[in-house]
Amino acid sequence: MFIDSHAHMFDEKIDFEKIDLSLLDAIIVPSYSMENLDKVLNFCNKHKQCFCALGIHPFWCNNFDLNKYVNTVLSNKCNVYAVGEIGLDSLCEVDYLKQIEVFKKQLKIAEEFNLPISVHLRTKQDFNSFFSIIKNYKIQCAIHCFNGDLEDCQQAVDNGFYISFATNITYKGNKHLREIAVGVPFENLLIETDSPSMLPSCFKRKGINTSANIVYVAETLAKIKNCEVSFIAKKTFENANKLFNLKLKEK
Repeated sequence: MFIDSHAHMFDEKIDFEKIDLSLLDAIIVPSYSMENLDKVLNFCNKHKQCFCALGIHPFWCNNFDLNKYVNTVLSNKCNVYAVGEIGLDSLCEVDYLKQIEVFKKQLKIAEEFNLPISVHLRTKQDFNSFFSIIKNYKIQCAIHCFNGDLEDCQQAVDNGFYISFATNITYKGNKHLREIAVGVPFENLLIETDSPSMLPSCFKRKGINTSANIVYVAETLAKIKNCEVSFIAKKTFENANKLFNLKLKEK
């Protein structure tokens, strides 16, 4: 059984009811804007496999409303399992200082509510800024859709953070990710689809990515780490269960 540690399965492109999710015990479903906080909450309340994360992505942080965000988390505390998707992105048009400001506010909330974070980082600048900032907070972290270098990976592991590999690890051009993944300790490993984007390479970019495709990430990791897919499933299940405090029983 798998846990997809990051998937926007509430997206309107996805027909959730028609997807075979029999291999999944859980899906962490993060928001990314103020506009879909309630949508994610309602979606996760409706689907028992889905666990809510609330956060504002750097792309949408110009519209961040601290009071509304805090009130939403506070009033739904029992149903919120992480602060995410949050982070930094030096390639987007939003002012970087504004991104840092909103990121720090969400880190403070995560610390106050004792919630882990799911983090978006895209460039070396983003990783450097993240590591400089995060040392001031006591928070557990998943670096979602990891796309850093070996140094970034090692620094994350040294801090006890989780490295989450997504379906883009299956792409021919991402050999560097597969090389990095070889050295990631199983205790720090997570898997995700980041649906609805980034279909696995075998689909040739045709269609909509969903959590059902988590198996392709697991198969790729099993091949490069020379182990069984069932072992990847077991370790990433344990890690996600622990990080997000899901309290799921292993089957």
